[in-house]
Amino acid sequence: MINILKSLITGLIASLAFEPIAIWVFAIIGLGLWYQLISKQHFKQRLQTSYLFGLGILLPTQMWTGIYVGNLPWLILCIAQACFFIIPAFFVGKAKKFNKITFICSYVIVELTLRTLPFTGFGWSRLAFSQVDSPLSSAYPLLGVAAVALFLAWFATVRNLKALFYPVLIIICANLIPNPVIFDGSIRIALVQGGVVNLGLNFNDKPKEVFLRHLTQTQNSILPNQVDLIVWPENAVDVDIFKNNDVMQAITDLSLELNTPILIGGVTNSPNPRNQSMLFDPNLKQVYTKRYLTPFGEYLPLRPLAEKLSPYAKQINDFEAGSNPVVFRIDNHEFRTLICYELLDDRFSVENDMDFLLVQTNNATFGDTAQLDQQLNLGKVRAAESSRHIGYVSTTGTTSFITSDGKIENQLDKFTPGTLLSTIDISSGSTYAQRYGWLIEPLVIMALLVLMIVRRWGSQ
Repeated sequence: MINILKSLITGLIASLAFEPIAIWVFAIIGLGLWYQLISKQHFKQRLQTSYLFGLGILLPTQMWTGIYVGNLPWLILCIAQACFFIIPAFFVGKAKKFNKITFICSYVIVELTLRTLPFTGFGWSRLAFSQVDSPLSSAYPLLGVAAVALFLAWFATVRNLKALFYPVLIIICANLIPNPVIFDGSIRIALVQGGVVNLGLNFNDKPKEVFLRHLTQTQNSILPNQVDLIVWPENAVDVDIFKNNDVMQAITDLSLELNTPILIGGVTNSPNPRNQSMLFDPNLKQVYTKRYLTPFGEYLPLRPLAEKLSPYAKQINDFEAGSNPVVFRIDNHEFRTLICYELLDDRFSVENDMDFLLVQTNNATFGDTAQLDQQLNLGKVRAAESSRHIGYVSTTGTTSFITSDGKIENQLDKFTPGTLLSTIDISSGSTYAQRYGWLIEPLVIMALLVLMIVRRWGSQ
């Protein structure tokens, strides 16, 4: 019983690195306590400790997933994902060689499995996402999120000042390496947070209500030629514009009246539902379809089983994923947008090499939970990783401008309609993380295999 409590508490400590607490050092403390426990245990104890450590992180961090659909889906998600945390138990143990290195490598693999398995993965609770405000943040543009996971685990194994020397030295050197991204020029952007009538799954019960809120907010807060681009969030247009000509015309007229391009977010049904970003300038000019769909939100894996477990499952229609990236163009500027859940996909980081980056999201379905701030933190990570300024716009909050080093420049209050205006820097070039960050995980896997072979030979 004592070991069970220790394991759960250790995971809970690590979870404090995430919002709403968001104190980054707890990730290192939690990982360090976990490593200390399993390095002294036998195999069965290590399995139990590691699984419970995973539960201790996942249960509080992902509690918002059950806010409107009930506790059962939340529990199933966390219970299943906690299995990934047992990976270090197979490589670290009592009287084993190379414990520190195998723990570091195996933890990187834990985060790899979280973001890729099952289905398209759900890497929301990767501890490497919690370090954007820590000294480790310099590793994001250098080698990416996987490298931050590696450094986190490395610091967690440190037991004396002498062992601290090398990881600290590397972090200091990382800060001294020149960033290949160049900043030249600027652009004026307006982010419109129009709000919704109801928080929850029924945020768009009244057709056109969300659209009218964003239309009115834009008309009342932005002057002609005041900005170079206006951005509405995901689902800001709550009806299919191709089946509602009046809505299509209203957006075109607004763009014409303000003499400004408008990027909107909406769902179309032609023939299957698609989550899309659409650029009006003043007519509909370009369309991007969300490629990385949310499991159990925009499509339902194991639908027959899910419908038995939750009465809300039948409300989920399977969306059609996009197949191609889109570069939006206005005047002399090029940019990309990520729609909500796409923030989680490390693969998209390579593409974030345009002038600036936008994130469009709809957080109304998660009410006033930690999800809002946790997702904004993901935006901060992607800004730091790509050295791009980000315009992060939500229906309900927290709409923000994020600097290229992952800091909040300014933001609107949650659940309050408003318009956020800012002049942001234009970037060109790719970070080292975008060029070489993909190598970290395969190299770690290879290193772990080599260590296992050497350990095997040494035991003979």
